[in-house]
Amino acid sequence: AISGCYGDKGGPRNNKDVFAYTKSINLSAVQGGVVLKYDSYFNRLNAYNKFEKATVEISVNDGASWTVIQDVPAGSAKDSFASWYINLSQYVGYGNVRIGFRYSDQGVDQKYGGWAIDDIILYRPAKNDLALAQFAPFDPAEAYTAINNTYVHTGKVVNMGLDTVHSFTVSYRRDNSYVLSQLFNIAIPPLGQYDITHNVPDTIATIGKVNITAWVSTAGDANTGNDTVHSMLNGVNFIPKKIVAVEAGTATWDQFGPRELVYMDALHYDNDACLVAVHTADPMGVEYYSDYFYNLNYYSGQFFLLDRKYVEPTELFSAFDRYKKHFGYADLVMHGGVYGANIEIGVTVKPAIDITGDFRLLLVITEDKVVGTGGVWDQKNGYAGGAMGTMGDYQNKPDPVPLKDVDYNYVARIITPSPGGDKSFATELKYNGNYYRKFKIPLEDNWDPNKLRAIAMLFRNDDTLILNSNQLSYFLSVAGSEKEQAFTGIYPNPANDFTTLEFDAKSRGKADITITDISGRTMAHIPAAETVVGVNKQRIPTGQLPDGLYIINVITNEARHSLKLKVMH
Repeated sequence: AISGCYGDKGGPRNNKDVFAYTKSINLSAVQGGVVLKYDSYFNRLNAYNKFEKATVEISVNDGASWTVIQDVPAGSAKDSFASWYINLSQYVGYGNVRIGFRYSDQGVDQKYGGWAIDDIILYRPAKNDLALAQFAPFDPAEAYTAINNTYVHTGKVVNMGLDTVHSFTVSYRRDNSYVLSQLFNIAIPPLGQYDITHNVPDTIATIGKVNITAWVSTAGDANTGNDTVHSMLNGVNFIPKKIVAVEAGTATWDQFGPRELVYMDALHYDNDACLVAVHTADPMGVEYYSDYFYNLNYYSGQFFLLDRKYVEPTELFSAFDRYKKHFGYADLVMHGGVYGANIEIGVTVKPAIDITGDFRLLLVITEDKVVGTGGVWDQKNGYAGGAMGTMGDYQNKPDPVPLKDVDYNYVARIITPSPGGDKSFATELKYNGNYYRKFKIPLEDNWDPNKLRAIAMLFRNDDTLILNSNQLSYFLSVAGSEKEQAFTGIYPNPANDFTTLEFDAKSRGKADITITDISGRTMAHIPAAETVVGVNKQRIPTGQLPDGLYIINVITNEARHSLKLKVMH
């Protein structure tokens, strides 16, 4: 069964009360208990301060009346099925039982996610039946760990039986290696669940995929068919710093435009993210950029893409939290700025593993606080007067909002060589390789060089996924101390025995390097070293530092810069 909430063809549907129910079920002669199990795909999205709603209901009089037995929650992982269990033992003895599944969009005319249900089973449980439902990593995009570093497995155990389980053992093994086990003295009631953290950490010693087999065991388990879960981990040389690329479609004529303004600012202040506002058919539009997305069947006007994958605006932040945990494949090291009449940006791709594919490298120049003249710069505001709920403070602003009251930030000025990239960049990326590209772009007269930023994206054309992105930490025309040291980062990060600091210097001088913990206490000092014009590298030993977060401070005659480093042994 499935309910849809909006028609791509034909417009809105009436989904205020969608109800599906079973045929009559005779439970009058059942011995013992009865359990309902079903799989649910439900994100419980909201719009205009109203959540879509799903319930499971039961009738013992052949559908004449119904009782709610579950308000369905959102799945623990977005955009995926979750299994739910409901004890129906109290209804044993009734002869005309029906089970119903009801969905409501609460009368909101909005493109919601709807509710899908599958694999509906009514079964008689055993007295003792313990199942292992999950064992990390749960998402293949997160199934990576640096070799010789520890990885802690988590999971979920479900008591599918009628008796309380008081103790159980969870074990796992890598491929055909030795078994690692932990005993849990935990009471789990019937149909209860328990989230485990395995106290025997995993360590992957080799590069590549390792299969993980995990299982649960308990005394008297009557069903061993649900005890085992298969997962996998990929050993890599280091974990690149993952920065999510957020491309948001917007326009001054779009009534939802204020949502883009509010949401992008929220992502900027709370996260590391590469933000690009892609305007369409307004004074800030870059036609070939937005046209590229139309060719991919994305909606005109407003949209949100995370690493080039479409997400509903109502789930942007939860999806972003997932994406920032994804493996980044490579660090992107950048340097450059405005030089005369040109923007010159150098990008080096430093892979964490060997990968093959159709890789493209993109450079995006964005501008903050873009301004112009005329009414076409005013922002259409569908939230005025609270007509579409609250959105920042735009419900208290007029429609349209005058330009003087709007900050147009992260505005895409150019993407090069194209939104799809140049297929000549690479078909193979290898660990320890440095894959460099220099971009040179004419500085347009209507761009303010004091408000320009540069973003690099590593794009895999095979599946239209941005593997990782990065941006320079300064405005491109910044002069003086910050520009003199165009810091490009530290790698690997997290580090084990050592890390390498790499930065770009515009003149000769000396650089003094200290490492402090987060309280400011100095943990290590590297005496002043001569810098050369161009790229400088400094190997920094970290083997004697305890696991934790540190700050690397680089001091020259003109500048001081600080970078975060995580040490994991």
